[in-house]
Amino acid sequence: MDLIRQLRVALVALTLVFNCAYSLNSYAIEWNPLNWQLFAGAEGIDIIIKAPFAEIRTGPGRGYPVTHVVERGEKLHVDKSKTDWYRVHTEEGLSGWVHSEELTGAEFAQDSGVEAGKSADFRRADKSEHELRRWELGLALGDFSGARATTLGLQYHMTANLSAELKYTQAFGNFSNIKLYSLNAIHQPFPDWRFSPFFTLGSGLMQTFPNSGLVETEDREDTAMTVGGGLFIYASRNFMLRTEYNHHTVLTSRPENDEVHEWKAGFSVFF
Repeated sequence: MDLIRQLRVALVALTLVFNCAYSLNSYAIEWNPLNWQLFAGAEGIDIIIKAPFAEIRTGPGRGYPVTHVVERGEKLHVDKSKTDWYRVHTEEGLSGWVHSEELTGAEFAQDSGVEAGKSADFRRADKSEHELRRWELGLALGDFSGARATTLGLQYHMTANLSAELKYTQAFGNFSNIKLYSLNAIHQPFPDWRFSPFFTLGSGLMQTFPNSGLVETEDREDTAMTVGGGLFIYASRNFMLRTEYNHHTVLTSRPENDEVHEWKAGFSVFF
């Protein structure tokens, strides 16, 4: 009965987390700024500056000299990006590069293909494109309490901060082999950082298959509760490295539960 109650609590907790994530996702879709690249096309797009001023430089970097300063309310034409810098053209025909910080709050101009006054998102180009990708597929290798482990995971990004992940882990030990099927909620407090920490909470089913040649023990199926964390490292627009630690509490029928420590590293691709 204790096992059933613990499983119910875990399922309720996960349900609450995912419901909150979907609610936040609906809010984010309604209020988040629009990515300017979705509407720019080959000709670029016109915006209205909302910052007090913006410095136009000769090249995409702080070391390049400032040639012109535009003020709040002026129109700029944006047609290219390079990391955190954007190439712009003024109505007077001057051109140069502006840092993304100085385009904060910029709005789409009239006849830009978007409702005038909508905010344009000028965050780093590779991160903006990443956030548009909902699905992520990953592979990781590591240590599962002394056993060699391989993990395959499918992740769905519900918001920039919250995602759901379905994982399958196969561990090969000297005395037994283990299969772990788990569903996890992942929280990224700083999704825009290139080195982005994350935290994991989940539940799953652990199957243990003893090596019959070494020990005489029956196969087992137990519920596993997972708490963990790690670091995402964005290597490119479609590729990400991942390091992770998970602590699994295996709810057994014995008087004491098992504690399993898992360390792993791998990569993910977006699609």
